[in-house]
Amino acid sequence: MKKQSILVVGAEKGLGQGLTEAYLERGWDVFATHLPGTDTSALLALGEIYPGNLVTGEIDVTNKSHIEPLIGRLHERRFDVIFMVAGIYGPLHQSVLQASDAEFQQIMMTNAFGPARLARHLLPMLEPEGSLVFMSSHRGSIASNTEPGIGLELYRASKAALNMLARCIYREISQGAQTVLSIHPGWVATAMGTLDGTVDAEIDVKTSVNGMISVIEQHRNARSHLFLDYENNSWPW
Repeated sequence: MKKQSILVVGAEKGLGQGLTEAYLERGWDVFATHLPGTDTSALLALGEIYPGNLVTGEIDVTNKSHIEPLIGRLHERRFDVIFMVAGIYGPLHQSVLQASDAEFQQIMMTNAFGPARLARHLLPMLEPEGSLVFMSSHRGSIASNTEPGIGLELYRASKAALNMLARCIYREISQGAQTVLSIHPGWVATAMGTLDGTVDAEIDVKTSVNGMISVIEQHRNARSHLFLDYENNSWPW
């Protein structure tokens, strides 16, 4: 039986690192990417625990020039799951009125355009019945944005844009047997989720990761585009 494999884009910390470890524990081959110049000691440690099962590479999803070298490093690999994890919270103010052009460009490039562009380049490496997964957020749901006040409008906009770009990818491949999932991981105790420890999250990394892996397994043959959370609840677009 063919060993299952996953590509995790954005694995140097937080949920990406948690997903990498969890899939290694499950016996998968994992290719994990990290930002150039970032601390990869945790990934290297996992590689020592699971020798031969983990390969790493670097990419900044906002930098187009990084795509071709990554594709070259991936060579002729094929993946059962490609998980686009990379993302940022953006400026603390989260306000369109206060945001500079650079702040808006950074959050949209990192959370939406960059992952979608890279995903399109990676599609030839996704197995014919594979799953392309995007780390979305319930904040990207337009229908569910009924909270009073403005709040998180930059982050919301970036995740809503990601959801739409994911849908565009799905429409392109929808005649085949591949699945696209947009998953809300929950409010997780990561550096991003707690704003570097200044607020409390609702769940830990392991709870989120185990939930997301279960959701992916349940829907790997869905042949559709679904917006779900780590507890397998559907979210309105």
